[in-house]
Amino acid sequence: MGSILGAMLVPSGLAYLLFALGLLAALKQRWRKLSWALLAVSGAITMVFSTGSVATALLSPLEYEYPAVHETRTHQDIKHIVVLTGYAADDPDMPLTGRMNWASAYRVMMALQLQNRGCNACDVIVSGEPTTAKIMGESLIALGLPKQRLILETDSLTTADSAANLQPMLQEPFFLVTSAGHLRRSLAVLHKQGLHPVPVPTDYQGPKDWRDADEHPSPQSLMTSDLAVHEYIGMLWYRLKGAI
Repeated sequence: MGSILGAMLVPSGLAYLLFALGLLAALKQRWRKLSWALLAVSGAITMVFSTGSVATALLSPLEYEYPAVHETRTHQDIKHIVVLTGYAADDPDMPLTGRMNWASAYRVMMALQLQNRGCNACDVIVSGEPTTAKIMGESLIALGLPKQRLILETDSLTTADSAANLQPMLQEPFFLVTSAGHLRRSLAVLHKQGLHPVPVPTDYQGPKDWRDADEHPSPQSLMTSDLAVHEYIGMLWYRLKGAI
């Protein structure tokens, strides 16, 4: 139920809901004015949040809050890289790396980059939904990670679950690899569990400055707005639950 409610509160979900209500209202003569109002608001939400500058203004404060990690020499004491899962489809007709969505693929590449730039003795812990964690783990091995360096934590369906399940495993600082826009919420729940993550952002969706974004409305920008609003709603929800 929570995921359904969250999907309806992001811009595209809210626009879809208002559009559907507008069509239903049009079936009744006395509700025609309300129908036009609902359809107009639906269109306005879609147009505004499909604009690159709006999407960037929403997500950029999350994506660029933490600096990129280019090398690991300043963190030579770190022995673990934690990679949070995105999404993957367990379809054997697809090539292995093609089963991951872009977020999972970027996270896998970032973990391998850390491995190749001074953290080659680090274990890689993939934490999250079982199917995605398995496919991300298999992709890491296929791309060169030694099998003995891989640890799968597959009992977590949410970021808060990952934080709770990682807590007994990690008492020392570790690299945390996830999408840049997801870092603020991830760090908050991990800190709540007394953990010490070093943020490693990847999978950026837009420029740092909203003035550099494409002004033309696009589905990509609407998706970026959805991601940003999803993160803000998630942080509010976690705060209400006491998870951060």
